[in-house]
Amino acid sequence: MKKLLAVLLFLFVLFHLAGGWYFSEELKKDALVADHTPATQDVVIAAISGSELTLQEVADTEPELDAPGVVGLDWRTGYGQLQPGITTADDGSVVRQMQRLSGEAPSAGMLATIDGYAFPSDPAAAFGIDFTEIEYQSPLGPIKAWQVLASGNTWVLHVHGLGASRTEALRLLRPLAAEGYPQLVIDYRNDEGAPADPTGYYRFGETEWEDVTAAVDLLVAEGAQQVVLVGYSTGASHIFSYLYREPDPVVKAVIVDSPNIDFEQTVDLGASQRSLPFIGLPIPGTLVWTAKQIATLRFGVDWESVDYLPEAEQLEVPVLVIHGTEDETVPLQSSQDLAAARPDLVRISIVPGAGHVRSWNVGSASYEAAVTGFLAEVSQ
Repeated sequence: MKKLLAVLLFLFVLFHLAGGWYFSEELKKDALVADHTPATQDVVIAAISGSELTLQEVADTEPELDAPGVVGLDWRTGYGQLQPGITTADDGSVVRQMQRLSGEAPSAGMLATIDGYAFPSDPAAAFGIDFTEIEYQSPLGPIKAWQVLASGNTWVLHVHGLGASRTEALRLLRPLAAEGYPQLVIDYRNDEGAPADPTGYYRFGETEWEDVTAAVDLLVAEGAQQVVLVGYSTGASHIFSYLYREPDPVVKAVIVDSPNIDFEQTVDLGASQRSLPFIGLPIPGTLVWTAKQIATLRFGVDWESVDYLPEAEQLEVPVLVIHGTEDETVPLQSSQDLAAARPDLVRISIVPGAGHVRSWNVGSASYEAAVTGFLAEVSQ
């Protein structure tokens, strides 16, 4: 019996060490290392009838053909918006109306990509809004940003999410420009063309806050009287890290969309959606815990430092949180926890049916009204 118990204990430990190493490597690949390869063209434009497209998935891919609301369709030589009405055929193909926004018209047989950002390229290509690509000086060197000038004195500083780009801010940039808000949309360390973090990894705010500081300093130097910070997904972690360290009094409010403000909760959600290789069973909680400890040893992930909920008592400015009920990337619970921790400052808008950073896509009018209404209040 003792030998049997010893063998079982050995197998238990071996399973957790080997499995923990494997899933820590998956974590590194999915969340810690920058990947700037272009999005895979996983959609086939099978047929076109006027403004109606029939879309099919490329073999062995799973594109969001039926993504709810308005999403972009990028076929490299042009860009359009797929509209909400969706018809699904028995063979899995999807028929949707499309409005072409830029470039050449598509033709049947072209490959394309579904794009949640919903608009192409930059403010000029998307809306005809003038902008200047500038550089701000971070501690690691110069980093690029879009500067959109307007008549107002309250600047809006956009910080995109992990693996995203400045185009993530386009959905909100247009309505804010129409309201007269000047805007700065920044890249930061580990972005394509930007300096790499000295660790070589994304740090979920532990170091990126320095880039937010540098961008705010630039706005202050140029005469900004008030600044509102907008963070998308992991961009919110960079903003909260900044707020908890050395915020400038010029920062008057924060808006976050699907905020990744507790990385451990986010990892736990991702693990719950995966299964063990080969056998297909759910990943045991003990294995998830082991993988996280190994990630700490291998990559220096400090789980407490990238959990911004316990420090919510340090918040001093109003915060608008927008989060969709169908977010499968960042748990809605973390936003609810933030709102519960600081009901005096945090206002939460929960959007039914919206996925990760897709609340605008499923209800642009209400999204824009919530943001502009909030800004009107805090700018008084």
